[in-house]
Amino acid sequence: MLEEEIAGREIRKTDVRRELRAGGLANRSEGSIEYRMQNISSVLQSMGRDWVAGYKPAGNVGPTNTAIIKQKIEELTRNTAYLPRARSGTLRDVVPSRDQLMGVKAVYRPISSYVLCFGGRGSPNSGAYYSVPAGAAKKVAVSPFVITIGGGQNVTDQYDGRAIDLAQLSPVYGPTSILLEDPDEIARLAQWPVAIAIREVWRFSGSPRLVEDLGLEDKTILSGSQDGIIRPRQIDQLYEALSDIALEHAVLPAAANFYDDGTPRLIGAIRPSIPKRAKEEGKRYWRLQQRTERDAGLSREAKRLNELQHGSFTCEACEFKSADAAMLDAHHPTPLAVGTRTTFAEHLEILCPTCHRKAHRTDDRLKPLNLVELKKWAAAGRP
Repeated sequence: MLEEEIAGREIRKTDVRRELRAGGLANRSEGSIEYRMQNISSVLQSMGRDWVAGYKPAGNVGPTNTAIIKQKIEELTRNTAYLPRARSGTLRDVVPSRDQLMGVKAVYRPISSYVLCFGGRGSPNSGAYYSVPAGAAKKVAVSPFVITIGGGQNVTDQYDGRAIDLAQLSPVYGPTSILLEDPDEIARLAQWPVAIAIREVWRFSGSPRLVEDLGLEDKTILSGSQDGIIRPRQIDQLYEALSDIALEHAVLPAAANFYDDGTPRLIGAIRPSIPKRAKEEGKRYWRLQQRTERDAGLSREAKRLNELQHGSFTCEACEFKSADAAMLDAHHPTPLAVGTRTTFAEHLEILCPTCHRKAHRTDDRLKPLNLVELKKWAAAGRP
């Protein structure tokens, strides 16, 4: 059904249910099958994958059922890569159960990268240093969503006391500087040295105010949320107040290139990559990378944005220019991270064919050269 939907073909859910009841699920009611489908959607969502529209992810899928469904999904899709699609709508559309909300976090501005940052606890060499993101990582499988609210001493008047973003967290955490690529962003976030990676971010339309717009009595929901993620007593009230507020997918810079296998893990000095033994997993991500770069719509939009920025179609590494868009390629710099995130045209780099080939001329094709490395190679005469 998911393959049919992605391909744009009509799905008759009634016919599918009828077929299932005529086979191995003869003793199940249509309602039971419907709920099973929602369980599958919930597990797909926790894995960072797409699900069939109309089967909203169910809440309270037990750990045993989650493990069984996840294992079956991995078996059935081992040689298939699904490119996630941007989903907008309302909070209730994206988070159908309040149990999937981990809590709230005070921030001073909208999320600008695929990380949620915290202060370290104690010495960087102590076991407690990463305790806040580590605690969040353990909850991601069941409650992956966090609502960010403007608060703290650095918050601007524009965002103070407003619901800003909805973030879906990853279980990967570590030094903020390792989870990011952009040196300017690393410098800006230096005062928050630890972070947990984010898979997706949505903006709340109009950044509604807690008191005036959402009806909360006061801002005490933020108490303690400057230091970490909390689940306040008003979480049910907040969920209901925000449930029908429109959400818009946030277009953020491409995420750092690392492997996220869905299990809590601390990143050290080196970002995790596909294990050598996991050849099939590597093939899956490589196919996903190729599918992204060959997506005609994404490629056209990425090239359009490139032309607007540079005046003509321009290689972002060597600055080769052409009036013919076909003379340049769209390249995705983060094949590992894209498996759990929506790809936007802004994430693609426009390269000439020579620089594109060079980007992939590495020992590990899932770790292409980044734009800084490509620019140095081009400046040296492309040896």
